[in-house]
Amino acid sequence: MRYVTITTLSIFVLFITSFTSNSTHTVAYPTMSIEEDDEVTLDEVELTYTWDSLITRIKSREGLMLEPYNCAAGYLTIGYGHLVTERDSALLGGITEKQADSLLRHDLNYSKRWVKKNLKLKGAKLIAITNFCFAFGTSKLYRSTLYKKIQNDEAIDTEILRWVNINGAPNPNLQEEREFELWLYTLGEKKEAYLQQLSQNAKASSENKMN
Repeated sequence: MRYVTITTLSIFVLFITSFTSNSTHTVAYPTMSIEEDDEVTLDEVELTYTWDSLITRIKSREGLMLEPYNCAAGYLTIGYGHLVTERDSALLGGITEKQADSLLRHDLNYSKRWVKKNLKLKGAKLIAITNFCFAFGTSKLYRSTLYKKIQNDEAIDTEILRWVNINGAPNPNLQEEREFELWLYTLGEKKEAYLQQLSQNAKASSENKMN
């Protein structure tokens, strides 16, 4: 029975790591997080996805720019994807890496609080939709069909994968992010399926020994 448990556990870990190995941005699993709550852990698997994991991913995805630049969508941006607004005139002369990190954490926490308050999400789902909200903003998310589907606890597979275009053309980086968010959003379902399969395999092994 222990052999079956270890084998099944290995298969599940391979499934998780196969997702990250096929991605340009490697998913990291540091132990620190922005806040101590909302950390996602799979029972019987030493696997967590924390808020610092998301920060590492965003930094890798966005890259660090200490001077203002126009992003792919044409918006004035600085740091790790921080949108420069009229109130950010002080940033136009450039920033330090420490300031860029601070801006990222502020923006991410703002998105997190908004998603948590309006959609009542937690755990992996909260992290997934916070990443989406960080990329597109609260207004776009609030007006979207995706928002309604999340509110109604409906499947979001098709809807979230529609958000992959820049200026009307599909963008591979956006495609990768939406797939990552969908994977993370459904992480709880993967956990449930894994534990169910583990239980079935253990039961089958026990029955075989009896026969």
